Amino acid sequence: MKIFKKSDISGIFHELGILISTIGFIMLLPSFIGIYFHEPFFYFLFPSLFFMILGLLINKITKPISVKLKHAMVISALAWLMASLIGAIPFYIGIEYFSYLDGVFESMSAWTTTGFSIISDVESLPRTLQFWRSFEQWIGGVGVLAMVITILSKAGASAYYRAEAREEKIMPSTIGTIKKIWQIYLLYTTIGICLLYLSGLNLWSALNICMCGISTGGMSISNQSFPFNNFAKIIMTLIMYIGGVVSFSVHHNVLTGRRVDDIQTKTSIPILFFAAFVITLTSGIDPLDSLFTVVSAMTSTGFSSVQISSLTNISIAVLIFVMAIGGATGTTTGGIKLIRLVIMAKGFYYRLKEVVSPGNAIIYKKIGKNQLSDFLILDAFIIAFAYIIHYLFGTLVLISLGYDPFLSVFESVSLVANMGLSVDIVNHSLHPVAKILGVFSMWVGRLEIIPIYVLIILPLYLKLKDVGKNKIGKNKIGKNRKL
Repeated sequence: MKIFKKSDISGIFHELGILISTIGFIMLLPSFIGIYFHEPFFYFLFPSLFFMILGLLINKITKPISVKLKHAMVISALAWLMASLIGAIPFYIGIEYFSYLDGVFESMSAWTTTGFSIISDVESLPRTLQFWRSFEQWIGGVGVLAMVITILSKAGASAYYRAEAREEKIMPSTIGTIKKIWQIYLLYTTIGICLLYLSGLNLWSALNICMCGISTGGMSISNQSFPFNNFAKIIMTLIMYIGGVVSFSVHHNVLTGRRVDDIQTKTSIPILFFAAFVITLTSGIDPLDSLFTVVSAMTSTGFSSVQISSLTNISIAVLIFVMAIGGATGTTTGGIKLIRLVIMAKGFYYRLKEVVSPGNAIIYKKIGKNQLSDFLILDAFIIAFAYIIHYLFGTLVLISLGYDPFLSVFESVSLVANMGLSVDIVNHSLHPVAKILGVFSMWVGRLEIIPIYVLIILPLYLKLKDVGKNKIGKNKIGKNRKL
């Protein structure tokens, strides 16, 4: 029995058609920004109309399916790639020195809320492109498919939700959960814009910087990333923490007056303050800048108020560790995630306890007040191992291209974990192979690796499965031979 049939392929394109139309539709918004500021807007308007029509045509000539997890994995992987390919067009048209690959890198960085930028002078960009980068990050913070589900109340929402590396439920239904997440997201975005405006930023800066902060994207509209006053730094530190360490379910409990006891939040606080202390001690920078940088690193935001390459190797190593772990599940952040760090530590502890305990001892494995299953421990180690492999792979590629080994580790971790902090390797002069690596790394990291490999390996798996079934399984070869 085939895992995927022709109807499945048609159904996948049916869903992708809806996605293409939706991305085309949201590309209209920067056109209105261009009209308002009397700037060119054709590089948004024409692609917007084209992809709205193209998506509707694809949707019309294909047939729907009942979306299951296997479909959702493939659709999710393709959706993020297609969003980046489409989102690259305005950058390619609107920035004179940009190649299409540059545009894809910039767009993938924005959609995945990584925050790397290879634009030489961000401040000289037209407001349409500044807003498009910020808006891609803001949408990407919750998820490309989550956006489609919210707009259309799509069937198969639960499978899509899991395929975009999300698990927790706030409301009884998945659609209800996603809508509640958007409500919380909008609330904090509005509050953040108001606070940043009160801190001294103009309205345009407050709007863009807040969208980049709450989404933990970190693409600034300033060439110096975050050159604002201390009050703005404190506000942004809170915005980043809210976006990347405090999960949406915790926000919901707080806003509804329920008791909160979150192990990820508890775990994050000592890590953040210890890391900030070490960086202040070893690099001699202001404690507020240290805390700002560490929170930016853990939450995968990528804002920086100091030059990362000017820090000591010890400080950079601390940031590598914080970036590799990342923030909390159920947030907009990347990396291995705090909960997996806790699960792995608990799993290691319980394994030691099993070894030293009598053979007939019954050991109850718990995390907080919840039971900790062997499956959860295994899953945490598998995902962590997959991330580490990609961290190492990216490092080796960058080293082979002639970049400094230690700095290559930092940049690779930052790419795969969707962090965006840089030691100045990633810029417009980046080697084309490294740009392709960067696009792949950000794509893989945003979806927590598995959906991308489902997409990559599936055709080969199906071919091998068919050969095994039709020939070996039915004894059509080797009847008269010894195998």
